[in-house]
Amino acid sequence: MKIALLYTRLSGYLISCLRELKQQTNAEFLIYAWPNQANAPFDIAAFGDLGQIYNRYDFSNKAILQAINEFSPSALLVTGWKDKGYVHICRQLKSSDTLIISGCDTQWNGSIRQHIASLASPFYVKKFIDVLWVTGERQRYLAQALGYSGNRCWDGYYACDWPSFANPRVSQTATPSPYFLYVGRYAPEKGLDILATAYKTYATQTQNPWRLVCAGAGPLRDILLAAGAEDHGFIQPKDLPTLMRGASAFILPSRFEPWGVVVHEAAASGLPLILSDVCGAGVHLLRPSYNGFSFSTDSVKSLTHALKAMHSLPLQQQQFYGQASYELSKQYTPKRWADTFLQGLQRLKAHST
Repeated sequence: MKIALLYTRLSGYLISCLRELKQQTNAEFLIYAWPNQANAPFDIAAFGDLGQIYNRYDFSNKAILQAINEFSPSALLVTGWKDKGYVHICRQLKSSDTLIISGCDTQWNGSIRQHIASLASPFYVKKFIDVLWVTGERQRYLAQALGYSGNRCWDGYYACDWPSFANPRVSQTATPSPYFLYVGRYAPEKGLDILATAYKTYATQTQNPWRLVCAGAGPLRDILLAAGAEDHGFIQPKDLPTLMRGASAFILPSRFEPWGVVVHEAAASGLPLILSDVCGAGVHLLRPSYNGFSFSTDSVKSLTHALKAMHSLPLQQQQFYGQASYELSKQYTPKRWADTFLQGLQRLKAHST
């Protein structure tokens, strides 16, 4: 099996999914991707066993199209339609009957723009995409609005490196130095100004407050430090499971978060969760008062309350929450990702014959 990939930026969690697919099928990959961001410098060498990774900007659209045609893939996986060059390439490939599968993590919000997109889909999206592979429920609503359902709409597009993070909480011993953990870019859309203010309020109003540990990079680092947070910098994927396992709870305060694979990583690590209500992954991985708390986006008061509520849970209840997160995380694994891909191809083939 040969699979071509046209990606924006590669990620650590994609590695595990592609490796699982390669293990099951001995697949060959042809991969083009954008270079990494400065505030998310993943080690590209981690993809070495999957074959050569080409910088998308080192090649013209014509050169990429020619290489893909020569590679003759069974299918092409593209990350949406943000890259207009990729759209052009996919249009050309679809006309030659190459199966085009697009990932989709955009949530349906019912905006005028999305309603217009749903009307235009037959003349635009459907001209270069055969299958939308969505991350979850909110994204499936968008796919349906664009005209994708049944065999043309797959689920579970994102899955973390679950075996590396999987950590059921069985200990009944209190952590000597508990801490809240945030992992992600230090960017405005992550709601870190809200987190900083809420944490300062929590720390002044709570006896023996938990520490706030942050791992990432970006312009809002100083805001976190001023609130008393500890900055661990950007953590490579291979080192993240250790940091996760030491935490007492995970926080993602985003004001914009279509999905959030880091939520899955935290859940698999057996961490109780505190998520803003815009986090797409929260629909599937958070059950309030069962494995964590949801708070109103951009609300310092709501987040402060959630921090206090987590802090005040008895040890046994904290561990129950962590175990519940771990169980919910089993919904998404690299094996399920590979199985979805292979079974989806089989169903499409059977339907076309």
